[in-house]
Amino acid sequence: TNGIPDNDFTRVIREDPGKQGLLYAGTETGVYVSFDAGANWQSLRLNLPVVPIHDLVVKDGDLAAATHGRSFWILDNVELLHQFDAQALSASAHLFAPPTTIRFRQGVRPTGGFSASSSAAGANPPNGVVIPYYFSGRPTGEVTLRILAGSEVIRSFTSEAEEDAPQTGFGGGAGGDRRVAANAGANRFVWDMRYPGADVLPDAVFQGRSDGPLAPPGTYRVELTAGGQTHSSPFEIVRDPRIEYTDADLVEQFEFLISVRDKLTETMDVVRKIRDMRGEAQSQVERAGGGDELQEALLALNDKLYPLEERLVQYRARANQDLIAQPTGIDSKLARLLNFASMADAPPTQGAQGLFARLAEGIAQRARAVEEIERNEYAALLRLARAIIP
Repeated sequence: TNGIPDNDFTRVIREDPGKQGLLYAGTETGVYVSFDAGANWQSLRLNLPVVPIHDLVVKDGDLAAATHGRSFWILDNVELLHQFDAQALSASAHLFAPPTTIRFRQGVRPTGGFSASSSAAGANPPNGVVIPYYFSGRPTGEVTLRILAGSEVIRSFTSEAEEDAPQTGFGGGAGGDRRVAANAGANRFVWDMRYPGADVLPDAVFQGRSDGPLAPPGTYRVELTAGGQTHSSPFEIVRDPRIEYTDADLVEQFEFLISVRDKLTETMDVVRKIRDMRGEAQSQVERAGGGDELQEALLALNDKLYPLEERLVQYRARANQDLIAQPTGIDSKLARLLNFASMADAPPTQGAQGLFARLAEGIAQRARAVEEIERNEYAALLRLARAIIP
């Protein structure tokens, strides 16, 4: 009983089924843990009220406590204690192996029950891969964390600056952490399981979402770099066991969503090219001093470029409400396709695939038109302007 007060008494003792000698004791006042088969104990109460613990059970890596009068309490990921040892906690930095993460979907709220803000509603575990790590002292310099699939770096985060949040429309944003904590002692980072979103224009206004798709089930790796040393650990993402579709179906969905995301980026790249051409043409005309012939050539160029841009993005829109009065571009259609095709864990439908093919062809047609304008009207305007510039 070393570590348990003399005036307390034990009601239940359980051994962790995953590690011999790791014991949990429920007493008249709380919960204790022993790492050495009961030779020494320390409190595991955390935010648990002072309450009798009548029973304990370890289930799927969590510790559930049955209390007298204060309902059930669950300590998430108690399996992390399996990795506690003198070597891990004496190192200047240690990356613990993340637990296997079930690919649950966040955001479902019960109807007619407690609201999310109600004090009577329980808090769900973080929606993503929980990555625990430890520093014996506050590290100096930048701390970085990378998520990899094989040799591919999926996401990279740092303690110095926040990653830009993805632009979203009606679909909502992604969760998870953006900055890597670098505090002395225990830290954790939650990766929301999402790949990078589309590279959209900063002034683009569209309907739908542009954040990346959820990672499919599989094996991944996390790398933590601090103080010039890199620590690495694999982890697993598994599908929701209630889903009837297979892992292969979810990989098919992921690959489709990546293709749609990349087409949205391609759409923005074509618009960037249009704007660069228009900006350079304007600059060359001004340097040449204007003139009727140059102004007419610039007007003719813009008359061809603006309609192409408007079919790709709605450049007149400054807010989503503006899209009520103005036609939406291909960017909105792709973003809405991302939204609808990711609403459930299922492979893409024939309708989604057909729509994507039509949108991809629309982008290709306008990209070809831009290249033709670049070879003809744009090149002619530049030649005329440069001939005038002394």
